Amino acid sequence: MESKRSFQHKQRGSVLLISLVILMILTLVGVSSMRNTTMEEKMAGNMRDKGLSFQAAEATLRAAEKYIEDNVISTQAFDTNGSDGLYDKSNLRLWRTLAWDDNDSIEYSDFDSSYQIAESPRYIIQHISSIATDPNNLNLNNYGPETGSGTIEMFLITARATGGSGNAPVFLQTTYGKLI
Repeated sequence: MESKRSFQHKQRGSVLLISLVILMILTLVGVSSMRNTTMEEKMAGNMRDKGLSFQAAEATLRAAEKYIEDNVISTQAFDTNGSDGLYDKSNLRLWRTLAWDDNDSIEYSDFDSSYQIAESPRYIIQHISSIATDPNNLNLNNYGPETGSGTIEMFLITARATGGSGNAPVFLQTTYGKLI
């Protein structure tokens, strides 16, 4: 009878130790899962932010093209000053050094505010070249609405937009030609 009691007495602490080890392992698995979930949420938020930036920049490019169509009748306003957002071709990488504020770019104020972006998108327009055309080059085989000759003015448009946090700026560029 003595041997039975001593055997039961020795086993009492091992259950507690095994339970603590299993609890520690479960805690580590739970903490690791929470960290992964938090990281995935941040990644999804960053992707959304970048998507908002891209959409805003794309819309801003279209607004700049409309600005050229509606407002540019000559290239005299395009200079190195650019206080009106219109520049010449002296520095085609100008967009990297701008402050992107009211002093050096044009605000796209008609952007849909329901997108909830941090800052209004902005753009600059640079006149990059003039291409004189022959009377027959604008209308090949009498297809198309335009006939005759003219000068095509080529512009480089650079748009800048941010996402909801302001930490994901996107720059998009396009070239645009207008017959003047």
